[in-house]
Amino acid sequence: MDTPLHQPPSDPPRVSARPVRLHPRTQLAFAASHCPLYANALALARWAGPTVPVTARGFPDTTLIHEAVRTLSLWPADHTAPPLGRAADGGGADPPTPAFALPWWEAVRLGMVELAAGQARPAPDLEERARDPRQILLWWNDMFETTVESARGDLTTTEPGTTGPDLLPLVLRSLYEAPDRSRVPLTDLVADLLADPGAVPVSARVRRRLPDLLLHMLWQLAETGAVHLDHRRPGGGPCLVRLTPLGRYGVRQILLSVGVPAPLIDDIGPTGAAEFLDSLRSYSSDGRLIAIDSWLAARTPARALREVCEAVDRPGVELRRWDGAAVLDLTSSYLGPQLRGLLFCDRPARAHLAAIVLLGSRMLRQDEIDRIMAGRGPWVIVDMLACALSAGEEGLADFLASPATGGLEALLLDDTDRLRRAGHPDTVGVLEALGRVHPDPARAARARTAASLVRSLRRPDQAG
Repeated sequence: MDTPLHQPPSDPPRVSARPVRLHPRTQLAFAASHCPLYANALALARWAGPTVPVTARGFPDTTLIHEAVRTLSLWPADHTAPPLGRAADGGGADPPTPAFALPWWEAVRLGMVELAAGQARPAPDLEERARDPRQILLWWNDMFETTVESARGDLTTTEPGTTGPDLLPLVLRSLYEAPDRSRVPLTDLVADLLADPGAVPVSARVRRRLPDLLLHMLWQLAETGAVHLDHRRPGGGPCLVRLTPLGRYGVRQILLSVGVPAPLIDDIGPTGAAEFLDSLRSYSSDGRLIAIDSWLAARTPARALREVCEAVDRPGVELRRWDGAAVLDLTSSYLGPQLRGLLFCDRPARAHLAAIVLLGSRMLRQDEIDRIMAGRGPWVIVDMLACALSAGEEGLADFLASPATGGLEALLLDDTDRLRRAGHPDTVGVLEALGRVHPDPARAARARTAASLVRSLRRPDQAG
């Protein structure tokens, strides 16, 4: 149901992540199977065959651990990386080397290795499952999400009282929103964290240590193949961080799990115009442009015009209509004749949509602009005010206070009869709202009077 004009708007939707394009599943699975943590976990699971004795803590003895490290070359991918937080999960006073402990812990947790009666052995169906791209991604995604949670916990342990659990999701979202293949300086990530309005305030001490704390978390994610760190830069420049295609897949799964819309570019094209236009207000400005480009790329300009016209040709969809105009504005240079023809359409919403697009297209001479405004201006202005009012009376007040749009309402109040003839279904509601929120008492009074006149002069078929 459409929200009546006099009611406050519902809570705004969560801001959608920018639309992305994922690599094919087989390609993602190949990347997952070659990331250090996964590859080492699988190698250890195979090494455990047919059986390996384990202690009560579930680890082989030290001699076997050293043998595995040498045989499988289980050395850290980069010796400058800080130690991984989960390496000590084996418990006890002398935990196994991190190069062994973490992938072994993952192999056991994921079911690659089975523990029973003091023995460890590969899962019976290990090889079959390790060849299945779907299973590889399930294993990897579980590993990635666990690493994220571990990194968040490590930060709180390393720096008690910090907002570790709050920082990492912001970092991942920032990397996800960055253009594909872009490398973000660590210093920029830190600055974004401190400036983010959703971040919990941090102490001055944590502020100073934030680059090191953030790097600690990112090294852990690098072991999963989700991020790539370029820290050996000529001249000692800042570390550069890139979210890999595999990392984009993993972060998207996390976003979806917490209810954040995370659309795929390939899914946008087939979306119907009504659903697509209604989704646009949930995007950031960059995400919105990507979504519009993706939707337009899937259809000809003429088809886009036809679908948008059908989606906006009903009452109560002012926001949709203006979003539709913004979409068509990007392809209006191909639609000049069709848009001019629509000006004479007997369906007001379609005719005025064409007027809105043409007025913003820079394709018109001044005399054409004047002619459109003379015939369509009141309807367009009412629609614009109704669009502002769809965000509540506060939205209308902000519209009236804006230097760019304030004063447009005067064009409605100067000629009540012309306003009535325009026939916009929301005319009375807009005038009544103007009467309540307009900062100028004289104009507010004129709006209330105009609302009464328009209501009394309505034809019977316009009542209700």
